Amino acid sequence: MGKDFDSELGTGHKVYINVGANQGVKVGDFFRAVRSYQADLTDPVDSLSFKAALAEDTQLKVPSVDPHMFTKSNGPVIHVRDLPRRSVGEILILSVTPTTSTGMIIFALDDVYAGDGVEADQVQ
Repeated sequence: MGKDFDSELGTGHKVYINVGANQGVKVGDFFRAVRSYQADLTDPVDSLSFKAALAEDTQLKVPSVDPHMFTKSNGPVIHVRDLPRRSVGEILILSVTPTTSTGMIIFALDDVYAGDGVEADQVQ
């Protein structure tokens, strides 16, 4: 969740995460905001990249991305749900309560949306 119910967040914005001290979160920890490619299929603009030509016109077996009954090709099938998560930003934890924490996005490659996942970043 974002400050003032913002749904799109970027560098410098505050975020509220539903993990806290009970789960081992401390002030100064880093989290990574992640998003699956499955979410891009529902966005009309982001899904355009999956509809682009994947192969040369002369290729014998053309791959298809998440095909339906009428869009399947004779080539390999690519399932978007099998692709890895992509990192869209880094979050620094500023304050912690037993069940929640407040962080600031210190770097964002893309807009961070409310509902994106977070995972602890292991700093070494």
